[in-house]
Amino acid sequence: MRRFLKLLVTPCLALIGCSGGSMRLSPSFVAVHNSMAAMGLAQSGEISEGSLGEGDAARINARLRGGDCYTIVAFGSDGVNDIDVEVLDDTGEPIASDRTTDNQAAVQICPDVEADYQIAVRMAAGSGSYVLSSWSGMPAAGGGGGGGGSGRGTCSAPIALTPGTAVRGATTSGQSTMTGSCIRGGNAPELVYSVTIERRAHLTVTMNSDYDGALYLLGACGEMRSEIVCNDDAPNTSRSQVDATLDPGTYFVVVDGYGDAAGQFEMMAEVTDLQDLAQVCGSATPLTAGQAVTGSTQGRPSYFTATCAGGARSPDQVYAIDVPSRSRMRVRMQSTYDGALYVRSDCANPNSELACNDDHQDTRHSMLVTTVDPGRYYVYADGFRDGNAGDYSMRADLAPLTGGSAPADSCSSAGTITPGQDTAMDTFPAADDFQASCGGAGAPDVVYQLTLQSRMRVRAQLLDSEFPGAIYLQSTCGQQASEIACAAGGGGGPAMLDTNLQPGTYYLVVDGTTADAFGAARLEVQLDDLQALESACRQAPRLRPGRTVTGDTSSSSDRFQASCAGRAQSNDLVYRLVLARRSRVRITSEQQYDGAIYIRRDCTDMSTEVACNDDEGDNRHSVVETVLDRGTYYVFVDGFADRSQGAFTMDVEVTRP
Repeated sequence: MRRFLKLLVTPCLALIGCSGGSMRLSPSFVAVHNSMAAMGLAQSGEISEGSLGEGDAARINARLRGGDCYTIVAFGSDGVNDIDVEVLDDTGEPIASDRTTDNQAAVQICPDVEADYQIAVRMAAGSGSYVLSSWSGMPAAGGGGGGGGSGRGTCSAPIALTPGTAVRGATTSGQSTMTGSCIRGGNAPELVYSVTIERRAHLTVTMNSDYDGALYLLGACGEMRSEIVCNDDAPNTSRSQVDATLDPGTYFVVVDGYGDAAGQFEMMAEVTDLQDLAQVCGSATPLTAGQAVTGSTQGRPSYFTATCAGGARSPDQVYAIDVPSRSRMRVRMQSTYDGALYVRSDCANPNSELACNDDHQDTRHSMLVTTVDPGRYYVYADGFRDGNAGDYSMRADLAPLTGGSAPADSCSSAGTITPGQDTAMDTFPAADDFQASCGGAGAPDVVYQLTLQSRMRVRAQLLDSEFPGAIYLQSTCGQQASEIACAAGGGGGPAMLDTNLQPGTYYLVVDGTTADAFGAARLEVQLDDLQALESACRQAPRLRPGRTVTGDTSSSSDRFQASCAGRAQSNDLVYRLVLARRSRVRITSEQQYDGAIYIRRDCTDMSTEVACNDDEGDNRHSVVETVLDRGTYYVFVDGFADRSQGAFTMDVEVTRP
């Protein structure tokens, strides 16, 4: 049974339990009453009391005047763990709700017109008595110095947002109907504001909140596919900011919260009219080849977009570079944010884009290479998608198409290599002198002389390469017919060459896999004495089918590599397997580290690998199974990539095929 008590502002209210046999008014209720009365607010309507079981709800009819703002407060007695309040309009649509997990609830509503509403009280958790009252005269959630209109803060009735004027509000009075991309999950209530852009402009909305707030901007309210930008923390949970360059139209700013967070906030929108693109392009900052520039996109508008980097709708800065003759162009950028880099031949025309790059090696570096004719080009420092801005440094380099100015550029100027040490090289200014079976036609290249005094295993690889490279060996410099071995990078992996050589002089060429593949890299060359390796292979323990082998690679070294397991550049152990007849071989290993096993016909020749496995079910198990002809094979216990080593057990099964 629910009954209503007319609230009289008398000393009686301050006396807990003065209302006859009703629920004792809690100290919290009394404190709220005294605070609101002190603020000059008036209690409106009647106090509602009742008792509800868990999951039950009560509805109270209320006539609310248009143009007034009401704050509705509910308190639960002992035994009430979570009480919710919701206001519904005459169509039954929820227009305000408090779904915080507490034995108190509060909502605020500012109706446009006088109408009948329903106030729903629900016992979400626990059970017991409740008391509900409403107060009028509270400023609208979107108000504060005239900063907001009289909307309800929903998509059907957004609050008008006036740029340049502070808006104060509380999301506790809102609904939970949508969630921005930067705060996926959760059901925090939100308030919706509308802002109208009269001409192409840059909009910045900044919010400070007493909770973990979030902001997002929509082109069509409620349609998350129309989201333009979303921000949770800038730079902490109490501040959010969104920036966007917008064409004329009406947009929707949504004040939301992370997870279930809700509370009070203050928000300011600023609109800056943009220059015409012709003006922006005309004032592009000059960029000189070979000279680094620094800058920041923070606080700048977004004038341009790109084909990569999610459209690159972040704040940007444009540079102009003049190219005197047909040239190779390389532009590198390092940024404190997820940057993007692109180049156009026509500043204002996105269809004139020649090259675009988002991430080079990581999100803080971008690099592009292209070939350009004489003329003026425009280089853009931008950011991934939207909202990515910060400090950057950038450098553009030009080189003639014929090259010829790189160290180690030709046979007559071949460089030297120190095995075991990285050699810094750059094919960007080099000529195209070589080609091989695995690539190199039309791409610039550099060459190094390698002299061996004894039989050696030669391992070469490109590290931190700016381009898809190829490495090959020739016995006569410049003669493709004298090629001994060739290896090209692929699938995002580096070029790695591994071969055995007799004593003599050889030429190691670093090239590009395609004509436009050039740039800097580190060349690493390692030499292993074949006699020592062959001795280790001859002394390798013999595997006996049916017997478990235990071992530990920790005290070994990296002598062998494989086609799987990240090239298996960890410490390894080698075993011999002798087959008297054609057989099916199954080898299983369990290791205390991320291990790998592989089989070769020739112990020292990587090209004779017949099987390789890294993970079987998980990275602590490896299995190889294959049919092998009669003969001697070599089984290697290794580890994933480098520095994967430790104890293992291994079992070998040999059966008829």
